[in-house]
Amino acid sequence: MKDFLLQNYMFINIAVIFIAAFVGLLVFKKYKQTTVKYFIYFLIYVFVLEVLGSYARILNQLGLYHLIESSVFKFNFWWHTLTWYLGSAIFFAWYYRKLLKNNFLKSILQYALYLFLIISIGNIVLNFQQFFEGTFKMIRIGNMSIIMLSAVFYLYELLHTEKILEFYKDFHFYISGILLIWLLVTIPLVHFVCGNAAKDPNQVELKWLIMLYANIFMYLSFSLALILLKPKNDQAY
Repeated sequence: MKDFLLQNYMFINIAVIFIAAFVGLLVFKKYKQTTVKYFIYFLIYVFVLEVLGSYARILNQLGLYHLIESSVFKFNFWWHTLTWYLGSAIFFAWYYRKLLKNNFLKSILQYALYLFLIISIGNIVLNFQQFFEGTFKMIRIGNMSIIMLSAVFYLYELLHTEKILEFYKDFHFYISGILLIWLLVTIPLVHFVCGNAAKDPNQVELKWLIMLYANIFMYLSFSLALILLKPKNDQAY
């Protein structure tokens, strides 16, 4: 089972993301007047970026890997740095700023994003070769910090409003909780327990299994939330 999951990691990961994006499209009509529609757009975006990010394996399957084998694009680290680590941080900061009512929290989130982008661009410029050969620890940590800050701010604000009385009906309560669980699983296990993955094959396997299970949980949970919950009367803007 473990070998099957590791050998088919990419396909399984793309499959669960596709399920979430497809479910989003199926239920889009009931959410089209709410901010949830932007979250559905994001799920579609993640599916597309994962498919395009698999270009090396796709070319290899087609017998065309030689086209990039000698180029800096033979690895897809650069693609995921731009589209996921930077892209998802920008989206969640923007998305949650649309949801938050507290201007102070919105400002903190905005300036945290600016700081993250400045540090990220600086890391890429100063270590440009690394941009194509691996990911940046600072950018990975910054990405997770922005997502966590976004979810925590929303839950904090929810606790201090009358909306807490009907939290179980709030789509974004569940999305924020799912994101926090995903982060609390992946951050300590992947970055600390598997901190020596570059040298230890067993830790490499454990790292990818953790990420796969965490992604399966997250995207299938998003799908269930989209199906089971009813849209709130909040106009998208």
